[in-house]
Amino acid sequence: MRFTGNTLYSRLETVADVHIYRMFFVHTSLFHEPWWLSAASGDRAEEVVVESGGRIVGRLPYVTVAKGPFRALRMPPFTHMLGPVVEVGEGKPQTRLNKRLSFVRALIDKLPPHAYFHQHLDPRLDDGLAVADGLAFQERAFQVSSQYTFEIDCRRSLQDLRDGLYLKTRQHIRKADQEYHVRPVASSTLFIDFYNCNLRLMGRKSLVDFSFFPAVHAECARRNFGEILGAFDSSGAPAAMTYLVWGHGVMYYLLSTRRVDTHDHGAVSLLLWSAIERAHDAGLVLDLDGVYSAGTVRFLTNFGGSIKTRLVVRRASTAYRALQSLKQLYSPHESRNFT
Repeated sequence: MRFTGNTLYSRLETVADVHIYRMFFVHTSLFHEPWWLSAASGDRAEEVVVESGGRIVGRLPYVTVAKGPFRALRMPPFTHMLGPVVEVGEGKPQTRLNKRLSFVRALIDKLPPHAYFHQHLDPRLDDGLAVADGLAFQERAFQVSSQYTFEIDCRRSLQDLRDGLYLKTRQHIRKADQEYHVRPVASSTLFIDFYNCNLRLMGRKSLVDFSFFPAVHAECARRNFGEILGAFDSSGAPAAMTYLVWGHGVMYYLLSTRRVDTHDHGAVSLLLWSAIERAHDAGLVLDLDGVYSAGTVRFLTNFGGSIKTRLVVRRASTAYRALQSLKQLYSPHESRNFT
């Protein structure tokens, strides 16, 4: 099934059917929403579904990407988690677990032929039962690994959140608050240009494809589900920017960039504290995204979050792995884009 416009609902014949299907989204995430998948993929997102008792009880979205002679199934750009969404209903924990594993296996078996599959699973789905999805993927010969992130429960009081900050971080935020003015940025183009300019000045090539970013930003802004925040100095020049999105009880610290000649992280820390304040006002949990380096760990631990685990599932054909190994050998930077 392809996400184009409202075709997701084209199979539903009655108002009751539509209501039941929308109820299904209770156990889902922002990144599973049809409008998000359409915007982030340029209407190229597809999904496999499983039915039981005449209604959809499981879905697994993906985007097909051509990698040379290979077909890869991946998450759309800016989509940091995806994986199966399954509705198992009420019952004993063991019964619900067995049903979930059965539905997830069925979804995997319905995937189209591919040489490579890669997704990050959201552990929050269906009251935590989604952590068991790794068992189903493992049974189907997928490699299952871990990715770590930090979460801040911003439903606590602001004083608790402030007390959770590392002392020097509080000082940096207080100093940055005197140097910079934080305000929303309406233009997605301004964010893209600032992001890419900072990378060029550092002599680095962007691994982010911004082709669909304007559509994602527009759809989120229209629903009040996303915001670009900028920290500007006294001259009006941006020192740092970040992109926040939220939905289904969680705010995500999706993208961030800072000016190269800004030698400290004060502006970024100020924006992150602003995100905490916004998440608090909305009663949300703030997900600081995946942890990819020791430097990121050192920086994010200063904000008082709790470390959480996501599952990463991959499966590659022998030919795909062989070609990937060659690319890593002869062009290590290019291989990061390939995978």
